[in-house]
Amino acid sequence: MWKVFFINGNFVKENVRDELPKPNEVKVFPKYIGICGTDKNIYLGKKPVKEPLVLGHEISGITEKGEKVAIFPNYWCGYCNNCRRGFYNSCKNKISIGVNADGGMAEYINVPKDFVFRIPYTLDLKLGALVEPTAVAVAALNKIDKEIEKVIIIGGGSTGTLVSIVAEINGLETFVIEKDSRKEEILKEKGFRTTKELKFDDRVAVIDTINNQESMVLAQSILKNSIARSELIITGLDNEQISLNRDIIVRNEVIIRGSIIYSKDDFLNSIKIVSENQEKFNKIVDKVGYIDNINEWFRKYVIELPNIKVLIKMDSI
Repeated sequence: MWKVFFINGNFVKENVRDELPKPNEVKVFPKYIGICGTDKNIYLGKKPVKEPLVLGHEISGITEKGEKVAIFPNYWCGYCNNCRRGFYNSCKNKISIGVNADGGMAEYINVPKDFVFRIPYTLDLKLGALVEPTAVAVAALNKIDKEIEKVIIIGGGSTGTLVSIVAEINGLETFVIEKDSRKEEILKEKGFRTTKELKFDDRVAVIDTINNQESMVLAQSILKNSIARSELIITGLDNEQISLNRDIIVRNEVIIRGSIIYSKDDFLNSIKIVSENQEKFNKIVDKVGYIDNINEWFRKYVIELPNIKVLIKMDSI
């Protein structure tokens, strides 16, 4: 079998010894893999990982039996304090393939059967790779108070656009704030509603998909100028220390929630949402590159150009 390893700033394809699946595992042949901010940060050295590492955690593929599947790439332990209480998404011993264990950029991967989810035959495998990141959006939106009808999304990348799509499917009014003017134009062309407005005469939910100090200052400006008991949902992960303005939080009784990945139910709901709204999700895919020339196109389309969503096609050119 072959694997594509990330090491010293490059992707290297190597033949390795075949890996037989264990009795509780399913052999999956990845067909499409989505690239996200985590992959970008690993590439840029902003997120340290143990190299060599096989990246790829937004995976759709085919099993040996020919079933279309999406991979749930975060394996919980089942016995830590959080798992025993059913908070599997916050597992203390979580294995995240493509981050702290080898991921999907390989000829095949052996996945514990509890983390392999069949997707409808009618769902394009290309869009099957969007199931995992869409589950992140589903989980974040589930944190919002049911009385709130307006969502302000900070960051117009793949997470932000997926939050916008799912929110609108759920009947919410959405606005995306994106500081990169090039990316903002792409968002407008794709039909997303962007804004620079920081004052809203409603209770709003601000979903920060960036989570650095700059985005947090922006989020708090919005919350300061909105109706009391608005909400802040933080989905982005960054090592940067952030600070909060106590006066804004207290005087406006801002409700702050963190949202880490998703639950099994979120993932199943994501499969349903993507399957039933394929046209909506297809519009965010800007580029599909091939695994055999990944170094060339990753630098160009992930790092240099302001694309929304880039996928890898795992079959050779």
